Amino acid sequence: MTQDQDSEGQRFRLPLLQGVLPVDRAGLTRDVLAGLTLAALAIPGTMGYTKIIGTPVITGLYTILIPMALFAIFGSSRHLSVGADSATAAVVAAGLAGMAVRGSNEWLALCSLLALMAGVLMFAARVLRLGFLADFLSRTVLVGFLTGVGVQVALLEVSGMLGLQRTSNDPLLEIVHDLRLIGESNAYAVCVSLAVLAVILG
Repeated sequence: MTQDQDSEGQRFRLPLLQGVLPVDRAGLTRDVLAGLTLAALAIPGTMGYTKIIGTPVITGLYTILIPMALFAIFGSSRHLSVGADSATAAVVAAGLAGMAVRGSNEWLALCSLLALMAGVLMFAARVLRLGFLADFLSRTVLVGFLTGVGVQVALLEVSGMLGLQRTSNDPLLEIVHDLRLIGESNAYAVCVSLAVLAVILG
């Protein structure tokens, strides 16, 4: 086998555990602590994303456990963040709107199909080395989009913080509804919400 053939074989060799090995025993305690911290933050977050996309809460756990396990095996970076995010949830929900009733079995089937299609396309992009396309995404557009998603999610959560029943997925309509029924707010829900905000904001 020639040197060119060796280099060609190494180029297309599937990387395994490159982001995990070698294990630094000296920093193992810090890694475990970092993992626990990430779990404490990411698990509630991914479960919250299910409200955006309209799937059962348990699917939020799937989106954090399965991708992380697979990335630990096949990934090659120790710094890349993988898993669900609010932007993806919002895009999926918007893309499937009108195709099925939100939260129905058909909706879940379409979400699963879309996830599989995205996985196939991502794998194809990896094989074709299309990562450079991300360089053409405008940072300004991404920041604006993510900010908008954050504002939308925050507005839709006001009803839950007040202990009121959500009646719409439109943030503006929901805020109007909350303002009309603010006198019927649940005092316990409001106190818990304020306590959580105090902890988050420090």
